[in-house]
Amino acid sequence: MVKTLALLALCATVAVANPIVLVKADLINNSGKTYQLQVDTDNRSCICLKNTQTAKILNRDAADMKLFSTSDCTGNFSQLGKGKTQINAQWVNSVSMGKSGVPSIGPYGCPNYFNR
Repeated sequence: MVKTLALLALCATVAVANPIVLVKADLINNSGKTYQLQVDTDNRSCICLKNTQTAKILNRDAADMKLFSTSDCTGNFSQLGKGKTQINAQWVNSVSMGKSGVPSIGPYGCPNYFNR
């Protein structure tokens, strides 16, 4: 019992010491509807947007965000700086954001984020 309590206390301490930090970006469609993407800052995620109508993309706090015309974060990209907005973003079919210098994981599907 004492070992179990000690293990639980240790797990709780680690969880408090290492909280998950998210980076965020907003997708805004032509009618002004907004959907917020959230990605764990310790990883790098590729998110498919080809089925989501995007007029603007606002990079809230991702230090490294790349915009791709492909749906799988490959090929040429445009960098979107932290706090910057990409207008006329209809050409963007995927975004990669999160930790810099590591390969992207995903995408895992390609939903329409405004029809969820």
